[in-house]
Amino acid sequence: MCGIMGFNFQDKNLVLKMIQTLRHRGPDDFGFYIDDYITLGHTRLSIIDLSKRGRQPMSNEDDSIWITYNGEIYNYIELRKELEEYGHEFKSNTDTEVIIHAYEEYGLGFLNKLRGMFALALYDLNKKILILARDPVGKKPIYYYFDGNRFIFASEIKALLLHEIPKKINFEAFYSFLAFQYTIGDQTMFEDVKKVLGGHFLVFDLKNKRLYIDKYWDIKENIINDRDENYFINELRKLLDESARLRLRSDVPVGAFLSGGIDSSTAIAFARNYVDYDFHTFSMGFKYFSELDYARKVAEHLGTIHHEIVIDEKDVIKEFYKVAWHFDEPVGDAAIVANYFLSKEANRYVKVVLAGEAGDELFGGYGNYKTNLKYFVNLKVPKILRKLIGKSVEILPLSIKGNPWINRNVRRLYYLSHDDLIKAHLYTTRGMSDHEILWLLKRKKRIDIYRKAIIPKNVKNPLNLMLALDLKNLLAEKYLMKADKATMANGIEERLILMDKKIVEFSYKIPPDLKIKNGRGKWILRKAGEIKLPKEILWRKKQGFGVPIDYWIRGEMRDIVLQHLEGEFLRKYFDKNSLKYVEEKIKRGMIENYHHALVAWSLFALEVWYNVYFKNFNYSTRI
Repeated sequence: MCGIMGFNFQDKNLVLKMIQTLRHRGPDDFGFYIDDYITLGHTRLSIIDLSKRGRQPMSNEDDSIWITYNGEIYNYIELRKELEEYGHEFKSNTDTEVIIHAYEEYGLGFLNKLRGMFALALYDLNKKILILARDPVGKKPIYYYFDGNRFIFASEIKALLLHEIPKKINFEAFYSFLAFQYTIGDQTMFEDVKKVLGGHFLVFDLKNKRLYIDKYWDIKENIINDRDENYFINELRKLLDESARLRLRSDVPVGAFLSGGIDSSTAIAFARNYVDYDFHTFSMGFKYFSELDYARKVAEHLGTIHHEIVIDEKDVIKEFYKVAWHFDEPVGDAAIVANYFLSKEANRYVKVVLAGEAGDELFGGYGNYKTNLKYFVNLKVPKILRKLIGKSVEILPLSIKGNPWINRNVRRLYYLSHDDLIKAHLYTTRGMSDHEILWLLKRKKRIDIYRKAIIPKNVKNPLNLMLALDLKNLLAEKYLMKADKATMANGIEERLILMDKKIVEFSYKIPPDLKIKNGRGKWILRKAGEIKLPKEILWRKKQGFGVPIDYWIRGEMRDIVLQHLEGEFLRKYFDKNSLKYVEEKIKRGMIENYHHALVAWSLFALEVWYNVYFKNFNYSTRI
């Protein structure tokens, strides 16, 4: 893993500042390249070919193509052999150099040859173009800024801000954050900073300063209906085995994050046979909540050297500003705190960790899939009735339908008013409803944030449609970004066995009734794992990696959250009476459930983010 950066003009001092800002992503080495058209920079976390031959930016033989790249191409050995047969010669053993030669051989088609996670910038000196690309789902981030003249890109937004670009708040993204706890689509909280989306590439014409964006990969549904269950179980096992083997390609030891859940347990179980050295696994628990017992059972079964850490509010208080600085945007998902501390512990032993994310989004693990199928597919509620439900909610005063402490039944009723599965499903992935957001804000105008959601066009089956929505939105821009920023903050590379491109594509060939069967989500994944794990692990009820923010806010974080609710940003944008109401509930200890806590946490996270990125609080500042 690494940090990448660059811009379309010359400035050695500026690129060195960007490199220094992103050294946490690549503490082992750094480099830069400058010519009349471009400046490229790189910070390196050495994983494959630890020699200086792996330094980036890296070029081809005649220095006509340069690359700065973050990620791992797991099939680089096979791809290298293919390229050598076409006459290409290599000077290193890196996967980076394989990308350069693949571009020489296949042009932009090289992107579909890559099996891995990546954010890359490739400079073609002869064509005077810069190509940015992000892996199919979006494991690795890449942000950019373009004002018609300056084009700047980097792995993290903080490096872009060194260019003194206008720091304007993107109000639509701000609204999106309150709704989803992340910024949906290609937008960010900074108005002029955008993301390259998963499965997309961007070509910047350096001479004419023109920008072209397109998609190179997408989900394609091709359900196979003429095979029995055993066929899919066996095929999935083969793919899991291959994915695990490829992700253990490394010149440094590899460990694993192990939650004790189905996804990480299955993924690590398939990897275990390929590890012939001390295999370290890492688990996280909280003072009020823990799955450590399950993780410990899996570790014992797999024979790993297991590490457990437990954190409480004091740990969060100590590090939260630093976490906020690393995350670039407000920390809506408090689980990033867990990822951060887990990565910090893992860094003491390894530089690479395996993990099990993406099982829910590929194989139907979340409970809302079954709920949405029930109410928007199986039950044919007349559209006129849905409209009447919606109108009955709309006539209620905002003080009722928008107040999180009294609107629980209203939120449930409003859910039934949606007129299609896509909007209904996106609604069930939200943290706050439109009514709650408007109750909180001074500005009482609703924003249609669904228009920014990435909607899959080649998926028709209702369950697969919801899975694809989550893969492209929830997973890509919330969970994967949380994992990337937390691991990279500690110089750790995370590899996801379940998110192999072949597994993703195969999942859309599996009949949906093998994903959710007999009321059990992830049926096919559980069956695939039965050759590796005890049934008590595979068939237990889903628990989820919950973070006890309700306990934190009722406990030692109470006064700190209250202090930030009096902050400058919240006073500017939020309704003073609603803020006062939330403050009173916190003071009285009336954070009665996770939803109440989420509202308070979101406000707190916004104020911290504003302090770090607009008031220039040093990230080491203690709360």
